[in-house]
Amino acid sequence: MARVRAPQLHGDGGWIGVDHLDLAALRGKVVLLDFWTLACINCLRVAEELRGLERRWGDELVVVGVHSPKFPHERDHAAVRAAVARHRVEHPVLDDPCLETWSQYAIRAWPTQVLVDPEGYEIGRWSGEGHAVAVSRRIEETVLEHERRGTLRRGAVDLEPVAAGTGELAFPGKVAVRERSAHAGSPWQIAVADTGHDRVLVCASDGEVLAEYGGLYQPQGVRWGDDGVSLLVCETGAGCVWRLAADGRRTLITDRLASPWDVIEWHAHVVIAEAGRHRLWAIDEDGEPQVIAGSGGEGLFDGPALGAGLAQPSGLAVTARGGELAWVDAESSALRVLDRPRGIARTLVGTGLFDWGSADGLREHASMQHPLGVATGASGELWVADTFNDRLRVWRERHLWTVPVDGFDEPGGIDVLPDGRLVVADTGNHRVVVVDAVDATLARLDVGRPGSVDVSAPVVAETLVLDAGGRLEVVLDLPLHGDELDAAAGPPVRVRAEADPPQLLLGGQQWTAGALPVTVSLALAHAPGASGRVTVELLAATCDLSACRLRRTQRAYDLILT
Repeated sequence: MARVRAPQLHGDGGWIGVDHLDLAALRGKVVLLDFWTLACINCLRVAEELRGLERRWGDELVVVGVHSPKFPHERDHAAVRAAVARHRVEHPVLDDPCLETWSQYAIRAWPTQVLVDPEGYEIGRWSGEGHAVAVSRRIEETVLEHERRGTLRRGAVDLEPVAAGTGELAFPGKVAVRERSAHAGSPWQIAVADTGHDRVLVCASDGEVLAEYGGLYQPQGVRWGDDGVSLLVCETGAGCVWRLAADGRRTLITDRLASPWDVIEWHAHVVIAEAGRHRLWAIDEDGEPQVIAGSGGEGLFDGPALGAGLAQPSGLAVTARGGELAWVDAESSALRVLDRPRGIARTLVGTGLFDWGSADGLREHASMQHPLGVATGASGELWVADTFNDRLRVWRERHLWTVPVDGFDEPGGIDVLPDGRLVVADTGNHRVVVVDAVDATLARLDVGRPGSVDVSAPVVAETLVLDAGGRLEVVLDLPLHGDELDAAAGPPVRVRAEADPPQLLLGGQQWTAGALPVTVSLALAHAPGASGRVTVELLAATCDLSACRLRRTQRAYDLILT
């Protein structure tokens, strides 16, 4: 059989993580090309599979992502760069907005992986997810073969970290409002899936953090239970759905789903949008799951719910009129409803997997682009986070309208306040905002401030001259003012360090502890002459008899490395 040399890598968007890369420079390495697009849930699941391969074969393998867009929004280099940070991609990525490399390799589906041997020849390809074992076996065979032949070159590729962040929030995915509040002076509370920080926050109406639930890998869907006290959480990255009690205790609802993205209670069942397998599930009081919509195939087909085609369901709501279940299918840019008595799925907006747009109007003309969130208004309207159009939309009286408020960047989650205003997880801007659709105004919810900031310990800038390659030892503490550290949701003390520029620090930059004070040791870059600012933030979860708080303090250091 003739050997096929792998084509070179070209993309008008350029590289992320490295200045430049080509296959000729990677001779001697095993190269795995991952063709992906940032909206595709199966691509994101493959990104998790690749982490294991990268760690297992770190010295012999180079994984290269080739971002190959589907939606127009995905051709934006800034959106691709943000997605690399949001999904914690640990390998170089080629931004190929015109699908040049995609075409050269004759790729037909997302995701696809192509394996290239150390001499630059293609030796295997796999489409879809779930191939990690087969790929690893082929890598092992290739490493052994080329080690014997002397054509294998070991050593990792140097990467430039892509900054993810953000402040108090990092890529918040979903939000949920409850009207009842035990917090004095707060007419409502909000749960925020702080996805990029692997946690869920509960905040008062002024943004003060009342509780933090950590240790949740890339959470998305959050929803207050019908009891008004418990909190339902989709731990999307781990495939789990939890019920969190007020005291922080966790009850597992299910761990059998692929990328659960949103959750709601409906007709005494917990209903879950399983984005990764294009289905809606219902879990009864005994914990038994059953599919209530979706054949498992990706598509847009109405009719009897179990035979309907869904496409990455990502947001759920119960309609005000008739109590139907509404959801948005991200990949078909569709708004849909499930009629429970008849078991029929029908589409309100959307026409197919490769149809999208931003038009208002009746169903025949209306269009969206990869919506991720939906919520029900008091008058029966459905509010939609039209994510890739950076817009809010409203479905009312068989028409889709655009809310005339600008400034969003990939809004992902949405809920409705008791007074009719909207709370939106403005994911790409790392913030939560409150929107008055009538007045067309937007205001940022100042999450974490002012109530949870320890104003007695402000940022203190200090200039230090330290050895390149050395360490910066930092001791942090703050007064608790009679509170006790609260370990209900995991270690109560967290420390985060950020550097500007990011290359100033090496290694891990997050720590947890069970007590105060806490000491952390920061590894400095091996770069004499480098300079910049390092900011170290301490967060401590505390409680007294009436409330729980997230206390904060920061210190900043201006460094010069010699």
